[in-house]
Amino acid sequence: MHLPIEITDFELSVTGRILISDFSTTIYPGSKVGIIGDNGSGKSLLLNAFYQAQFTANPVLNLAGCITIGYVPQLISHDSLSGGERFNHVLSQALANCPELLLLDEPTNHLDGNNRHALFKLLRHNPATMLIVSHDPELLNNYVDCLWHVVDGKVTVFNGRYSDYCQQLERQRSKLYRQIDELKVQQKQQHQSLMREQQRAKNSRLQGEKHISERKWPTITSGTKARRAETTAGKNSAKIRNSRQDIQQQLQNLWQPEELNYSFDLAGFSSNNAVVTIVDGSCGYLAGDFALNNINLNLSGHARLALCGDNGSGKTTLLRAVTGNPQVWTAGEWLLPQLGEISYLDQHYNHIDDNATVLEMVSHATPDLTIAELRAFLNCFLFRKNEEVSKTGAMLSGGEKARLSLALIALRRPKLLIIDEISNNIDLTTRNHIIQVLRDYPGAMLIISHDREFLEQLAINDYYNLF
Repeated sequence: MHLPIEITDFELSVTGRILISDFSTTIYPGSKVGIIGDNGSGKSLLLNAFYQAQFTANPVLNLAGCITIGYVPQLISHDSLSGGERFNHVLSQALANCPELLLLDEPTNHLDGNNRHALFKLLRHNPATMLIVSHDPELLNNYVDCLWHVVDGKVTVFNGRYSDYCQQLERQRSKLYRQIDELKVQQKQQHQSLMREQQRAKNSRLQGEKHISERKWPTITSGTKARRAETTAGKNSAKIRNSRQDIQQQLQNLWQPEELNYSFDLAGFSSNNAVVTIVDGSCGYLAGDFALNNINLNLSGHARLALCGDNGSGKTTLLRAVTGNPQVWTAGEWLLPQLGEISYLDQHYNHIDDNATVLEMVSHATPDLTIAELRAFLNCFLFRKNEEVSKTGAMLSGGEKARLSLALIALRRPKLLIIDEISNNIDLTTRNHIIQVLRDYPGAMLIISHDREFLEQLAINDYYNLF
């Protein structure tokens, strides 16, 4: 059992850009810490800083003497090795020396159901202290006891689950909005009170003028009261303005992901007709011996079908056969949409042109739209600034690639949407954007995902198992 790990005024920067600053906390033995934040916020670099700290004296990251560290960085799947096989190999190496501190970077990516279950069992029963970078709600809600949220260069520490953290943020946000509403009521009441005093002053002045004309002494009391009321109202208005500015600043400091504003129109496609029908189908790669046989499935124009199976069972092979990949052969009866009626959204965003700008890619998809119309459309997907629409595909972050992909899908209005492990490698903000759009997508959907919560949120109504 190691001593508490002290972090004091930690700062993380890359190429002169500060990603994290002024971070101080204590990690107690056996803690399971989930690290969350948008892509590019510095989570993986933070994890790597812990790994590197064991090799050098680092007063900022005090690892309390000699601590055995195991480190599993983000894994990239290779054709020769499934994601689960690759993860298990690297995890076994990390666990070989019984580490007191285990560092895991996106451990659930690419894992099938069996491997996810094995990982969660490890997280629950292994006594090691763990720092886990993750965007997986199931992991964050059930297998960590503390969250570090990296946002805008700061790290917020929350003791509890991700769902509890979101509820706390929502309660704080609701409280601030109620305070704004109360200030609006006060401002309205103050305005009405001032109007009444000014009306009294006017009436008093008219009465005074009448008294003068009748040679009577005029009253000035009401006029004095009105001027005093105006002075008080001015002070109260300034106080209300300052309070609203303070509350607005608190709202800005309170993390809240932006929502997309988009629409789909697939009225031209019949939801009653079959979009995909495969009868006694087979498929496989031209250069390999592996083949899928006895494929029988039917997908109507509004259905959502998830392809299930262990890593290496052929799910991606089947998707590539549906999209007419020239490296895949097929046999049997295959009734499929035209390629122009299919959109393929995969975790690597291979359809995005690295050399074209965001504006160029959208313009190519809809050449009839004016620049103003294109900019208005891109604004719905949070591409607002000139520098954002002028970025090339190679310059886009993972979240930006996901949003651009969703925009292109909305423009094309595909009859069939194919999704391959899209929930891997995306931050929680991007994940929510994808769920937001796909939940409203009215066409047929064929999806591969090992993320059960992701599938549930998309209201998947049918499953096809490959063995």
